Amino acid sequence: MSRDPNKKVSQRRRRWALLVASLLCCVPVEAGQAEPLSFQRLGYERSVLLQGSNPRLDVTVPAPINGVDPEASFVQLRLEPSPVLKPTSTVRVLINDELVGIFLVGDLRQEPVVRVPIPDLPPGERFITVSVQPFLSISDDICADLNTGNLLLTVGRDSFFELVPRVPDTTVAGFLRLVYPQLTLVVPANLTPEAAEAALWLYSLLSHLFPQTPILWSNRPVAGAQVTLEPANFTPHLQHEITPEGSRLRVAARREAILALYEEWKRAGLVSRGIQVTRVADLERALRANRLSFRELGIVDPLLRGFGSQSLVFNFNLSQLGGRPRDLAAQLDVIMNPVDGRVGDRLTGYVFLNGVLLRTYNLTGRTQLNETVTLPTRLLRRFNQLELRFDYGASPGNCQGSLTPLTVQVRSDSSGLLWSGYQAPSGELQEIPAVLQGSGRVGLGDLQLLPAAAYLVGALSRLAARPLLPAVKFLPKEGGKLESGNFAWQILVAAPEQVELNSPIRLGSQFEILNPLNQQVALAAQPQENLGLLQYFLVQGKPTLWLSWWGSDPALAERLSRGLADPRSRLANQLQGNVLTAYAATPQLTQVQSWDLTPQGYRVRYPGRFSWQLLLWQYRYWLVLVLALLLAVGAWNVYQRLARRPESPIPS
Repeated sequence: MSRDPNKKVSQRRRRWALLVASLLCCVPVEAGQAEPLSFQRLGYERSVLLQGSNPRLDVTVPAPINGVDPEASFVQLRLEPSPVLKPTSTVRVLINDELVGIFLVGDLRQEPVVRVPIPDLPPGERFITVSVQPFLSISDDICADLNTGNLLLTVGRDSFFELVPRVPDTTVAGFLRLVYPQLTLVVPANLTPEAAEAALWLYSLLSHLFPQTPILWSNRPVAGAQVTLEPANFTPHLQHEITPEGSRLRVAARREAILALYEEWKRAGLVSRGIQVTRVADLERALRANRLSFRELGIVDPLLRGFGSQSLVFNFNLSQLGGRPRDLAAQLDVIMNPVDGRVGDRLTGYVFLNGVLLRTYNLTGRTQLNETVTLPTRLLRRFNQLELRFDYGASPGNCQGSLTPLTVQVRSDSSGLLWSGYQAPSGELQEIPAVLQGSGRVGLGDLQLLPAAAYLVGALSRLAARPLLPAVKFLPKEGGKLESGNFAWQILVAAPEQVELNSPIRLGSQFEILNPLNQQVALAAQPQENLGLLQYFLVQGKPTLWLSWWGSDPALAERLSRGLADPRSRLANQLQGNVLTAYAATPQLTQVQSWDLTPQGYRVRYPGRFSWQLLLWQYRYWLVLVLALLLAVGAWNVYQRLARRPESPIPS
C-alpha cells in the first residue's frame, strides 16, 4: 500500500511543532529586569578595610525565587590593595563557597574594578553570598609583615550586584525578598477609623521589614515599587502584581491581613500569588527568662581563621533586650585550636564593649574559653557593640614559610547576653524605642495628621526588635485630660490646644530655652513662628511621645516625623535629650535640634509668667552666699554666748 506524501509532510510538521513547543516551554516568556544592589544600599556606608594576611568579607543578598540569568547577572567589586604588597599576592572571590575568580595584586593595581559572573543557582537556593578572601604578603616573613600593619585590602562601597531574574516573580515572597531604592504606601484619602489603624500598622510593618528603604506616604498611585491599601473585603488579602509601572503589593485594610504579612514574612513560605487569612498567632511574645543567645540575635556560630589581630563583633540594641537591663553580662563559649607556648607562640583575648576594654585573657595553650563577663550598664547606648579580639603572635622561628593559622569559633546557642531585670524609664529619648514594650496606642487629633503619626511610628519601628502595632484613638477637638486606658505607652499627634499634660515645654504661650551656664537664650519661640516639636516624658510612669507644633503650620510636625522615618538621614539614630525642635530654614531644608530639658540640662522660661523654680535656679549662687552669711552670723552669736568667761563671785 502506498503512503500519502502529504500525510508524511504533516507528520514532520507536527514533530517540528512539538519540538519547538518543548523548547519554548523552557525559555522564559519575559526576561526580568536588572536589579542593581550596591554595597552602600546593603548597609556598607563606608568602604570595608580588610586587614591581615588572609581576612574574609562575606556579603549576602536574597536570590530571586526562580533563579538568576547567569548570562546577565554579575557582581562588580572594587578591590584596592596596599601599594607595598607583593605583586604575587592573590585575592579569591567565591560565590556560595564556589570559587569563581582569582586575581593578582599586581593586576589589581592596574585595574581595581573586577566583574565576576554569578553562576546558575541550584534549585531552592534562597541567598547569594559573595566572599572576598585575600592572601596577602610583603615578604617571606609573615611575622614581620603583620608587624608593619600594611597587610591591607579595601573593598569599595561602590561595589554592586546586578541580578537578572530568570522569570519575573509575582509571588508575595518575591516582593518581600527584594531591596528597593524606595517604596510608596498608597492610602485612600477618606478612611474609616478601622482603615486608618490598618494604614498605620501597614506603614509601621513596612518600615520594620525594609529598614534601609525610604517609604513615602501617598494618596495616589505612583511609578515604581508600591504597596496599596485595599478595602477590607479585598480577596485575597495579599496579592503581588507586576505592571508596566512597577511592582505592586496589594494588602487588605484588615488587622488580620497585616499580621499575616508579618507572620508569613518570618517564614520561608509565600510562594503563591495570594494567601487567605484564617488565624494569626498573637504577635506580642515575652522575652525568654532574661536571656538572649547569639543565635537569637541573628549570629550563627561565627568563625575566625587567620593570623595577627582578629575580631568578632556582635551588634545588639536595647530594643532586642526589651529595655535598659540591670546586671547585664555576656556568657562566652569559645573554642579554638591550641597555640603552642613552648616554641614562643602566644595568644591573648580581649573583651570590649563600645570600645571600652573590660577583660583580658591569656589563651596560650588553651582550646576553650568559658567565661561570664559583666557588662557595665553605664556604657550601654541605643546601639551597642560587643567585640572579642584575639591577638595571635608567632615566635620568630615559626615565621618563615608555612604557618598554621588560628581558628576560633563562638558557639551561638550557649553564648549570649544575661540580665536580672530592667531599669525604670528615665524620660530620655536615648531609651526609645526599647521602653515601648507591650500594648500601645496612638492618639490622633485629626485624620489629616495620620501621615505624620505613621512616619513617627515607622521611625521607631525601624529601631525596634519587632514592629510597633498600636491601637488608634481620635482625640476630642476641645481638648482636655486624656482618658486613661489599658496601654503601656502612647504616642500623641495633636495640636497644642488638644492636649493638657505636664510636658517639658508647655505650648500655651511663647517660651525660651536658656543655657544655665551663661544664662543666654538658645531658642526663643514667638507666637507668630512655626516650629515642630517632639517631646518625650512620663505620664504616671508610662512613656509618652507628643508630636505637635507651635504656630499655624502643622506641616512642620509632619516634616519632622518624615525626617525621622527616612533611613538615609539617620536622624532617628541620633535622638538625644527629651525634646526635638524643627523649623523650616528654607522650603527645602528643615533644621532639627535636640534639647535636654531635664533638671540637669537646659531650662525653659515663659516670658510674662512667674516661675519660682527658674528664679531659684538663676540666683542660686547668691542664695547660697546669703545663707552661708546667715549661718556664719548665727554660729558667731552662739559662740559668743557659749565661750564667754565665767565671772568670779564678789565676796560678801
